Amino acid sequence: MHKSILILTIISIIVSANKDDIAYFGGWPKNTLKEEMPVPEIKFECSDSSALKKVGCNCHKNEDCESGKCFSSPRLGKYCMPNKGTIFPRFNLLDQYGESVDLYDFALQDRLIIIELSTAWCQPCRNLASWLTFGDLKVTQSRMWKNDYSVIKKLIEQDKVYFINIQVQDKFKDPSSIFSVEEWFQEYPDEKIAILSDGNYIVRDWMRATAYPTIIVLNEKMEIVKFSARGWHDAFDYLSAKEWN
Repeated sequence: MHKSILILTIISIIVSANKDDIAYFGGWPKNTLKEEMPVPEIKFECSDSSALKKVGCNCHKNEDCESGKCFSSPRLGKYCMPNKGTIFPRFNLLDQYGESVDLYDFALQDRLIIIELSTAWCQPCRNLASWLTFGDLKVTQSRMWKNDYSVIKKLIEQDKVYFINIQVQDKFKDPSSIFSVEEWFQEYPDEKIAILSDGNYIVRDWMRATAYPTIIVLNEKMEIVKFSARGWHDAFDYLSAKEWN
């Protein structure tokens, strides 16, 4: 009896000590070096000083911004937009299995990371998900679609890239939740795609997307290699033009 208790205690200690090594139920990767990676602030810290302004701060020209990109939005005014080389923040979001997922676990895996910002009420988002999951060709009828984009589906299926769908709102235009990402996965059960809930709008507010879906591409260091405030065309143009082994 005492031996059994001792064994269970030892197992409990080992599990606790190696919690970061426990696999995600969804099969997402684990990055054992993530604590050593540089992580930018998520909150906007803006001032009127002469220092270069961070992502999300008001600006007048490109030279005002750390990213080198001052974007003018009819709705939001002028602000510093993420750009090539900007480090994507370290977000922790719930996935379709109810687990909290650290986005930096996808880093340092020798793969590009495709981030889709979506909503459950967005029909183009649904068309894209239906194509990725079932091969439904409705999305290819969009005037923004190119035949070259067919490589995207193959890259995901062949484990050459990670595709992460970050859902902002549910089908009622309320904040996304564990229930809405579960429902999305039931409709589009692609086990290679992580579906994460941005119910607190922290990713949305950082990216400041002006339409859905919005897709960006990161390298393994979580640096943006292709950014857009709306649509899939910039990201898909980049991915389809790239030479793949």
